[in-house]
Amino acid sequence: MIAPARLLWVAAGAAMLAGGAAHAAAPTAEAAQLHKLLTRYHELGQLDGTVLVAERGKVVYQQAFGLANREWKAPNTVDTAYRIASLTKQFTATLVMQLVEQGKLRLDDKIGAYVPDLKPEIGNAVTIHQLLNHTSGIVDYANYPGFWTGRLGNHVPRADLLAIMNNPLEFTPGSSGHYNSSGYTLLGYTIEKITGKSFGQALDEMTLAPLGMTRSGIDVPERLVERKAFGYVRVLGAYQHAAPVWMANLSAGGAMYSTVGDMLKWDQALYGDKLLSAQSKRLMFTPYVKDDVWGDLGYGYGWMIGKREIAGKARLVHEHGGNGNGFRSLITRYPDEQKLVLLLLNEGNGNKGPGIYAMRSAITNVIYKLPVAMPVPSLIDAIIASIDQRGAARTLAGFSNLRAANPPLRGADDLNGFAYQYVASGRHADAIAVLKINLVQFPQDANTWDSLGEIYLGQGDAASAAMHYQKALDLNPKNTNAADVLRKLKDQK
Repeated sequence: MIAPARLLWVAAGAAMLAGGAAHAAAPTAEAAQLHKLLTRYHELGQLDGTVLVAERGKVVYQQAFGLANREWKAPNTVDTAYRIASLTKQFTATLVMQLVEQGKLRLDDKIGAYVPDLKPEIGNAVTIHQLLNHTSGIVDYANYPGFWTGRLGNHVPRADLLAIMNNPLEFTPGSSGHYNSSGYTLLGYTIEKITGKSFGQALDEMTLAPLGMTRSGIDVPERLVERKAFGYVRVLGAYQHAAPVWMANLSAGGAMYSTVGDMLKWDQALYGDKLLSAQSKRLMFTPYVKDDVWGDLGYGYGWMIGKREIAGKARLVHEHGGNGNGFRSLITRYPDEQKLVLLLLNEGNGNKGPGIYAMRSAITNVIYKLPVAMPVPSLIDAIIASIDQRGAARTLAGFSNLRAANPPLRGADDLNGFAYQYVASGRHADAIAVLKINLVQFPQDANTWDSLGEIYLGQGDAASAAMHYQKALDLNPKNTNAADVLRKLKDQK
């Protein structure tokens, strides 16, 4: 049962944030339904952070869940600041469009004019437009194999980042779309070159200050941010500190922090002309190429744009997620009805797992008056409990019962990534059992076969490693890692 006093507090806070009267108002049925739903997510360990839902600038619901600092048991609040990771890209895109409107930059300019340390075959081929909509073909440093090993928490020199970006283009610029943080780092360098200021200073002066976003900025080490959340990850069901990240490395692609209140100001500014003209916003919110993250929207400038079928109607969606060590974020706008869903969370393992998107879908169902299923424990949690109680072998043997009693996985990546938590804990047999469970569901997933090969190789079982790597290569002939390992294993015989 929901405590009335708590919901009254939520409604009062919502009124103050929206700029209305500060008196308490009775909670709406919609707010009560949202609170019941999100409280259940929190109880299941699937939600720690702050959620805000608004319509036409008025807060419908806002609430914080869990702890901003677990050592001090300091709670998250509606004014807690979170790292928002790749939501930074929409701010970078706005700065670029502001410079375009000022006549200081053109969308068809070549990036080499502003970043001369790019090789000519890259700098003279890639345009600002292609960087903005992820069609540049430049190699992404953020996901470059081995790049972050041993350096995630340290300053990475610009030259090291450019060395990755100067690798041969992955495809002809403009011919395809591939999500790319390198492109936004280059846009940040461009902003600095044109303005003569650091990216953070340009962001503060050109965008954040005019909107009164006083609780947002670049999370550089020297900046003290009041009421900022710590980031956590769940490892085998238990919370741990997220690995430290030198946020300045992520710059214009992912270094910002913000609050739900500031992000509401941002949402509302995008409906007016205080920051950008209508023409600039049309360019920003045009889906130029299909996204390769979830595949149902298209890349614009710092946003994913498209239509989703909601309540019997194809509705326009503006969306972007962010994932970093210990943090997840998601902003979803339904601009035709001016509805907004914001989730800023301080628990996450740095991948694009579907959990936060499932919460967004459930919230969307509530605000469009659709049936909503209450969340249930995840299949991964059930596997953890079974392995702890019954052991890996019995869990694998009885997996069909676990699968029948719990919601299905959305894809092979969920269990594949989870298995490495057992590897990191030295529990290799448990990791192997989890990956074999994965193959029960996704027998054609090349990455799972590759992961099994890697674990067997680490244990010194060359025969099993070779068998699994060969299967991975058969399923994905482009797997150069599997081919390299197999060649080395053959040479060692």
